[in-house]
Amino acid sequence: MIGNKTTNVKETQIYQIVQKLYQQQQALFKLIDNISKQIKPGCSQIIKPPPTIGSALNRFISKDKQNSEEPHRKYNVICKYITAVGLKLDDKYNKFHNEATLSNIINAIIARTDIKGNQKIRHARWITSFAKFAVFAYPDLYKTDVLVGLPLIEKTPKSERQPHTPYTDLQLKRIFDPSRKFFCKYPDLYWGCMIALFTGARKNAVFTLQYKDIFFKDGFWCINFIQDCPGIKKLKTEDSERIVPIHSTLIKMGFLDYIKRKMHDSNNGFIFEKICFNAMGNLNSHMVRNFFYFLERIGIRNFESVRYDFHSFRKNANIAMEKCGMIRSYIDKIIGWQSRGSEGERSYSNYTIKQLSDQLELLHYNCLKKEFKQWKKIMATIC
Repeated sequence: MIGNKTTNVKETQIYQIVQKLYQQQQALFKLIDNISKQIKPGCSQIIKPPPTIGSALNRFISKDKQNSEEPHRKYNVICKYITAVGLKLDDKYNKFHNEATLSNIINAIIARTDIKGNQKIRHARWITSFAKFAVFAYPDLYKTDVLVGLPLIEKTPKSERQPHTPYTDLQLKRIFDPSRKFFCKYPDLYWGCMIALFTGARKNAVFTLQYKDIFFKDGFWCINFIQDCPGIKKLKTEDSERIVPIHSTLIKMGFLDYIKRKMHDSNNGFIFEKICFNAMGNLNSHMVRNFFYFLERIGIRNFESVRYDFHSFRKNANIAMEKCGMIRSYIDKIIGWQSRGSEGERSYSNYTIKQLSDQLELLHYNCLKKEFKQWKKIMATIC
């Protein structure tokens, strides 16, 4: 009996020891699992150190898959506001990622008088995107929503926006000066500008054209501005959908030959594919940014009362058509405006292609005759 009792006690003690060892083993496994989740492959650190503003910003910008100009511009703008509130890129990121600092930055954006409301909104969006990014990039460090209660930025009222301003003859000569070589590097932009000058078409309508939109109708080569590709082709109004004869100047300068040469390299049927789409294959929201930078380099800059951009060619086309004696209802039909003539003119403005072509051929840009002649030779050598 005594022997059996002794044996039972020993078995109980062994069982208790085994249970404790098992519990300790499970606790150890759990600890190892938690540690392994914090360690990246090839990294000896268990806990991430708080990032600096600069390291976080570099990581934020590296995620930007847009064209090469956009991330660079965004980086510079964010750095500018960080400096404006007394911070440096070497400072810890948490000095930026707090309500007080972000409010100061947004107020600094609001206080600027050199940019309009829409641009202020864009800058504020970049700042808040940088703040949101840290919550996902460093979830163990930044979990608080610091964006609640930030000052709001209002859009610029339409009456206060910079009007699109037509280029002067001197500015047009500067833009199309062959010695500047800009359009040799960007021939698609050259032809886009030419289409806008001779049709008054908007940016999206020009650079989303497809090869099928250039066709022969009733004895004339034409451009069909049509909204038939959802999410890419965007026309402003119903009147923006129209068929416009191609001006003889464009044909003589080699426009049709140019697109025939390009057609062999097309993947999706878009004439200006490199401008129309960004690196991700989406519609490029900055189609003419390189042209805008070109304008700045040649001294054509925006001021409070004037705004020079691609849309300025639409203004030039309208003015030139009027000066050349074109009938107003024809101008509206070609440019894509609802006719401002009498009710009778609006009712019977379904002109034939020949009638439209006859009127459009009155249009000329005598100030650019010399430049057009030189570009005709240059473009014949560019694919």
